[in-house]
Amino acid sequence: MSRDSILQAVREATRTNPIQSVKPTHFDTMIYDRENLLSVYTQYQKANMAHLITTTKDSLANSINEIIKECDIKELLCAKNIANMKDSIMQSLETQTLLYDTSIDSMRDKLFSIEASILHAQVGVANLGIVGLGTNECNPRLASLVVKTCIILLHKDSIVPNLFSAFKILKTSGQDSNLPTNIVFLAGPSRTADIELQTVFGVHGPQNVYVVLYE
Repeated sequence: MSRDSILQAVREATRTNPIQSVKPTHFDTMIYDRENLLSVYTQYQKANMAHLITTTKDSLANSINEIIKECDIKELLCAKNIANMKDSIMQSLETQTLLYDTSIDSMRDKLFSIEASILHAQVGVANLGIVGLGTNECNPRLASLVVKTCIILLHKDSIVPNLFSAFKILKTSGQDSNLPTNIVFLAGPSRTADIELQTVFGVHGPQNVYVVLYE
């Protein structure tokens, strides 16, 4: 069959059965109140092997400093959205900090040798136990991928029931209310079972993930 005849058949088919414009919808059979939403998120985030720490905004720096001591972090890579927080915590951290505010090429050697990073997630997904990051200049993708220990801050009010709701929030972090060009969802330490179905952690990403849930 020639190219022209195939295209003609497609045209005739679309005239007979025009393609309908469909608005995406999502129906979640689970009904969550606020307390239940937090409980579901906590259960699944822990099941994904992330260390979950609950704190308040006033105690945020103290909670992070406890992680720094526990992991013996000598230097911490800070995403710009940490520095841009209304009450910046960078000055209260008990370790050397490096602000990720330049291009990859200009700090490549440092990026791939630093041991830990801290960044702020835009959303948490309760029924999957994951956090979502719309990556941009204030929240670079590599900040969560090249370190052994990743510390993620998440506000309790940013937890949503499902992935559909998460994408609606992540759209606000892109340009002109479009989804960001890169989105990272983190469940816990990176893992692979490519070889003999044996699960190995931290091969191509963080070995330790701390989610600091605050209100």
